[in-house]
Amino acid sequence: MTRYRAAAIHIALSFVVASAVFLLNYLLWYPDALFDQAGGRELFALIAGVDVAIGPLITLIVFVPGKKGLAFDIATIAVLQLTALTYGTWVLFESRPAYIVFVKDRFELVRANEIADEDLGKAQSPAYASLPWTGPRIVGARIPKDPDEQFRIAMSAMSGRDIQAFPKHYVGYDEVRTEVVSRAAPFARLRELNPNSVAELDRLVAKLGLPETQLRFLPMRAGQYVDLTVLVDASRGDVLNISALRPWDYK
Repeated sequence: MTRYRAAAIHIALSFVVASAVFLLNYLLWYPDALFDQAGGRELFALIAGVDVAIGPLITLIVFVPGKKGLAFDIATIAVLQLTALTYGTWVLFESRPAYIVFVKDRFELVRANEIADEDLGKAQSPAYASLPWTGPRIVGARIPKDPDEQFRIAMSAMSGRDIQAFPKHYVGYDEVRTEVVSRAAPFARLRELNPNSVAELDRLVAKLGLPETQLRFLPMRAGQYVDLTVLVDASRGDVLNISALRPWDYK
C-alpha cells in the first residue's frame, strides 16, 4: 500500500465520522437557521478541519511501507485524532442550544453552558431539572411576583444572565401559547421588513404549506448580535420554523 492510498482510506474513514457528527449537529442540536446563525457551522468546520489535518495529513507524511514501527505510528495518529474529535464534539455539545424560551414578546435562545447546575437544581418542575439532549426545547418563562426574586434577576441580567437562564421560572409552552399568538406579528409585516428576500419568503411559505394569513412571527435573540425570526401558527402558536430573516425595524 502506498502512502497516498493509506491517506485516501484515512480520509474516507474520517469523512464517515465527520458526516455522523454533522448529522447530529444539524438535525438535532442546531435545527433550521441555528446551524448557520448560532455557531453550529463554525464549530463543525473547526472539528472537521482538525479531524482531517490530524489524521489523513499526518498519515500521508509518516506512512512508509515496511517502515519499522509503522503500526505504532498509525495507532498514535488514530488516538490523537480520536482525542481531538471527542474534545471538539464535547465543546459542540456543551454550547448546543438547550431551550428556546418565550419571554414577554420574544423568544430567547439559551445554550446549555448558560444554565448553571445549581439553577437546574432549583427548577420547579422535574422536566426542567436537566438539559435536553436531542435538540432545543420550547418553553415559556414567567416573571416572578416576589420582589426579592425580581431584584435578583435584574442584577443577574446586568451581567448577561436574564430570566431565560433560570429554569426555576420555566413553564410549559402550552401555558404561553395565547400570549405568543397575541404578541406575534402578521406575515405581511415580515415581508415589509425583508423587501429584498421575496424569493426566500415565498420558498418558506411553500415549505410550511400554510396560507400566509395563517402565519405569524416573533423575533428571537440568539446571541448578542444575532436576531432571528420564529414563524408560528396564527391560531395555536405552534413553532413552525426558525429563520435568519430580519425580525426588527433597525431604523
